[in-house]
Parts: sequence; structure tokens; C-alpha cells
Amino acid sequence: MSNHNKHRLPIRGAGFIVLIAFIYSLATTLIIPVMPIYIKRFFSSPAYVGYFLAFTYLLILIYILSTIYFLKYFNKWLLLKISALGFSITLFLLTLVNTLTQLVIVEIFRSLFIAVSFVIVGLLIRDESTKKTINRNEGLYFSIINSSFFIGPIIGGLLANAYSLNQVFRIAALFPLIVFLFLIGKRDTENKKPEDVNLIKSIILFFQNRQRTINYLITLGLLSWLTIIYIYTPLYMAQEGLNEKIIGYFLALTVLPLIILEVPATRLTQKYGYRKLFFLGFLLIALFGALTFFIDNIYIKLLLLILTNVGVAFIEPLKEAYFFETSNRKEETRYYPIFKTAIDVGYLTGPIIFSTILLFTNFKSMFLIASLIMIVFGIISLSIKK
Repeated sequence: MSNHNKHRLPIRGAGFIVLIAFIYSLATTLIIPVMPIYIKRFFSSPAYVGYFLAFTYLLILIYILSTIYFLKYFNKWLLLKISALGFSITLFLLTLVNTLTQLVIVEIFRSLFIAVSFVIVGLLIRDESTKKTINRNEGLYFSIINSSFFIGPIIGGLLANAYSLNQVFRIAALFPLIVFLFLIGKRDTENKKPEDVNLIKSIILFFQNRQRTINYLITLGLLSWLTIIYIYTPLYMAQEGLNEKIIGYFLALTVLPLIILEVPATRLTQKYGYRKLFFLGFLLIALFGALTFFIDNIYIKLLLLILTNVGVAFIEPLKEAYFFETSNRKEETRYYPIFKTAIDVGYLTGPIIFSTILLFTNFKSMFLIASLIMIVFGIISLSIKK
């Protein structure tokens, strides 16, 4: 694609990045309703599924930190192209896996491509934003991505129910391939490379800043809760005899509060500030999550879990916007990969904690304990600057 043709694209700037991210994320959201069940093939207990996913999130965490070095030597667009192609290939390879060893090998590489694209997309959106437009663009990004979290699980669940789990992976592999083909002629531009790629020094400096640390903990807490929605609830539903189609519908419905509320939530920061909205978010998650303990009807319980995402909507887009609002351009390139590890630390610690709880109790008690933990993160969020 020539530079001339690039400027003729109907969607440019942050909108173009969001479009790419939407297509890419469809691959992830298609497999959401089937991934825990797929992994369960290799283990005897659902608790071990959580431990295995914690291992993959540890890999992603390590890879995200490594992007600090990738960004020094490689262009963002080149990294995005490679990760899209690699993600497509590894998704297809999941259909050929027969042993746990094979699964581990594929996940080692798939996690790398997920991590790199994850960081690059966030940085590209920031490159196309100003301090005035970053809130709006982050709200747009999360709103569009969440629409893929609505569409993907429905399609994935229906495909799994009508055909097979492997067919879901084959179709999912097409979406990052489309992204790769879309970007193949994208003209690279010179990166603003970080001046210092000393990882240990960057991590220390990141956590010396109190506001960045609190925001990191807020993000960690939120993502640990989302493992309840995306890992343990599908396992619970499967245990109760619900099929992949119903699981797909449930996961799609969890996204509706996010699609409806996340853009308005970013606007509310002007009136109420970040601190009140973060606290409100965790309080709502804890309230609706805890109520599931007192309900036996599985469908009412699932409705309450869907409503926890009303709280998530007040946290998810704001954590990114707060990071960029409290960082200058040099800090963004140096610290953004470190900040993004909060997501995978949450995905790592959530399954470790909740799977351990599940080994000694049941899903009902685990949901309650996870909800009470969210109150702790709500209290932590009150320490953020007004």
C-alpha cells in the first residue's frame, strides 16, 4: 500500500487502530466460551484449568515486559504484523494438539503474539491521540472492543455447539490473518525509541510513583475479577449441565453493560473525578457478586454476574485514561508496557487464588470470597488523587 493510498483510507488515526483491534479481538472472543472447556480435556479437575491459564498469563506478563526491548529495535507496525500472523498460526495449531506437552509449546508462542499486539495497539492509539482526545479515544476503543466481546462468544458458542471446538479455533485463526493482510503494505514510520531500556530500573521508577502504583493495583484487582467471569463461570455452567451455546450467550450478555456505559463513564470523570468512579465500580462488583451466594437459581445467579459488569464499566476505560493523563510522552513509552503487566498479574493471581479456594470449597463460596476481595480494591482506589 503506498503512502498515497494510505491517506485515502476511509478510517484513519485512532479510528484505524480501533478497527484493527476489533478484527484482531474477534479471534480471542470467539474462543472465550470454549477455551476453559478445551483445556479441561487435559486435566481431571476444573481447578487445574485455572492453574494452567495462570501459567499462560505469567508468560504474557514476561513477554509484555520484553516489549520494552522490542520497541527499541523494531517498528510498532512491524511488530503488529508479526504478532497477527503468529497469532493466526498458533490458533490453527490448537486444532492439532493431542497432548499436554504440545499444548504448552503452542501456548508459549501464542502468548508471545498476544502480549506484543496488546502493548502495540495501546501505544498506537496513544500516538494518534492528544491529551484532550485520549479520554474519548480510550472510551471508543473499549466500547468497540467490547462489541467484539458481545459478538464473538455468541458465534463461538453456536459454532462449538453445531460443529466442534476445533472448528471454532479454525475460524478464529482467520481474523488475525485478515489483520496481517490488511497491514502487509502498511508503511512503517520511525519509532520514538525509549532512551533507557534498563528493565529493572524502569520497574523501580514506575512503582516509586504513588499514583501509578495505585492505578496498577486497581487494574490488577479488576482483571482478577474478570477471571471469575471468563474462566470460572463457564466451568461452573458446564458443571451444571449448560452447553457451549448457553455459555456463549451468557458471555455476550456480560458485555452489554460495558457497551452501554463505558463511553458515558469516561465523560463522568469531568464531573466526579477518577477516585469516586473507581470506588463505585468496585462496590457494584462486590455487591452483585456477593448476592450470588444467597441465590440458588442458576439463571438469577448468572444475571447477577452479568450485572457486576456495570461496576467494571466504571473502571475499565478509566484506568488507561488515568495512566496517560498522569504521564508525559517519554514516560508513556517507558512505563506503558510495565503498566500493562497489571492485567496479566491480575489474570495470574486471580486463577491462583480462586483455583486454590475451589480445591477446598465450591463455586458458590468462591464467588462470595472473590466479591469480598473487590471491596479491598475499592478501598485502595480511594487513595488515588482527586
